Amino acid sequence: MPRPAYGLPMRLCLAHRSLDLTGPPALMGIVNVTPDSFYDRGLTSTAEAAVTRAGAMLAGGAAIVDIGGMTARPGMELAAAEEIGRVDPVVRAVRDRYPDCLISVDTYRADVAVAALAAGADLINDHTGLSDGDLAAAVAERRGGLVITHLGLRPKQAQEHRYTTTPAAIAAFLDERAARAESAGVDGRALLVDPGLGFGKTTETDLETLRCLPDLLALGRPVLLACSHKEVTAEPLGLPEESVEGTAAVVAVAAHLGVHVLRVHDLPFMERVARMGWLISARSRGEPTAERR
Repeated sequence: MPRPAYGLPMRLCLAHRSLDLTGPPALMGIVNVTPDSFYDRGLTSTAEAAVTRAGAMLAGGAAIVDIGGMTARPGMELAAAEEIGRVDPVVRAVRDRYPDCLISVDTYRADVAVAALAAGADLINDHTGLSDGDLAAAVAERRGGLVITHLGLRPKQAQEHRYTTTPAAIAAFLDERAARAESAGVDGRALLVDPGLGFGKTTETDLETLRCLPDLLALGRPVLLACSHKEVTAEPLGLPEESVEGTAAVVAVAAHLGVHVLRVHDLPFMERVARMGWLISARSRGEPTAERR
């Protein structure tokens, strides 16, 4: 399926909902149904608290709620049944309470994705770039959307040192994996790509990735950037990851450059930052954008 040229209007087309990506970035609000989340230290680990958090995210400007049942931190995998047990009731409750909400589930396992889509999710957010060879076909069979993220490690892998890669290698990985998903039957209009800040990469690698966001946008696919409270938003400033200054700067720049979806924790604050970044860009006036070659 042909992809839009860089700078042209885009729309995320899912089975039951669609999302216009031509204006300010859409915000994906994070809801962790885990007791070991680095951000909220388990405050939304119960279904009731998670649904309340989802409502707050939507009220704060989120277009998508991203529900996760297992931390991405290195360590042992959670049993699939337990991950499903955490995610399923939250997806069902959010779908019931907010029927028009676009729901994403953060998982890399096909069996969890099947359960999530059956419960009412629209989108699977795979932070491992199709590490599960059955995931794309499972999503396609249920007409779900898919986020493909660059990860240069195995899921949950612990490593002694952070690794380096290049923006070109990240873009090539994402393009190949997106094509693989389409070959498995996922609708190309329901795909997003994410360069995967963090996840064991060095801070300099992440900085260079951010400098080269126009090259990633030039792939012609909707780009999602998960940039909230990452090492790259804190380490260069000598601040803890809980700080918001670095995240706000990255959100503003990404919005200005034309990133389509931003995955964030701090709404409505980051929604205003993103909107301002977009408002001072030429694209907010409908002017054409220059494609980097």
